[in-house]
Amino acid sequence: MKKLNDIYSFYTINNFDSNYVYDNENYFDIISCEDYLIYILNEKQDSIKKEIKCIEFNKKKYKNYYDEILKIKKFGAYQNKTKFNKESLINIEKKLFYQNIKKPVIELNIQVNLCCSRLNGYIYKKKNEIFSKEQILKLIARLNNKNRTFFNDKAIWDSLCRVERGKVSNKLRFQIYARDGYKCKICGQDDEYKNLEIDHIKPISKGGKSTPDNLQTLCKNCNKSKDNIY
Repeated sequence: MKKLNDIYSFYTINNFDSNYVYDNENYFDIISCEDYLIYILNEKQDSIKKEIKCIEFNKKKYKNYYDEILKIKKFGAYQNKTKFNKESLINIEKKLFYQNIKKPVIELNIQVNLCCSRLNGYIYKKKNEIFSKEQILKLIARLNNKNRTFFNDKAIWDSLCRVERGKVSNKLRFQIYARDGYKCKICGQDDEYKNLEIDHIKPISKGGKSTPDNLQTLCKNCNKSKDNIY
């Protein structure tokens, strides 16, 4: 077994399972696991496609490896000259044999886990979904159906926008309000939270991200006026 394992080497495969916790129930409810996977694939598809090639290599090589395993899978081929009975020795031999069989990753699956929590961190809602290689490749193909930066598949674009907006958590929202002095950055209106909203300085439609440097506090009227401009 050791000689066989020295001959056969396999790629180590990175895990792309994703976990995300929302503190806003509305975002949790409208963002699906597939939406979140599309967002991840848009950022990491090159790495994932590379891993798929490595998995295909593992799969082909593992078939040969396992064929060789079957050839040496014989137990009890020795003289019993110890205090243990033959049945016990065979059981030990089987245990060691199976423990030393290599188990490379030969299938790609990505699991997406989404949770919803209170501001204190208590998680009270969960959902998850496992996606196969076939599903992943279909989504990548849809992501790459583009005219320059424009996604021809509207459903793909809608998924990306939903997830990006969902990155503005309640916790982040309050941090931006506090940073901006609870005032509209355009007109200076101060209504605490009642009339204030979080705005993306560079709109999501133009590639803007939900990061503090791209977020600002606006009152509803100024935010609406800005929306009309864009």
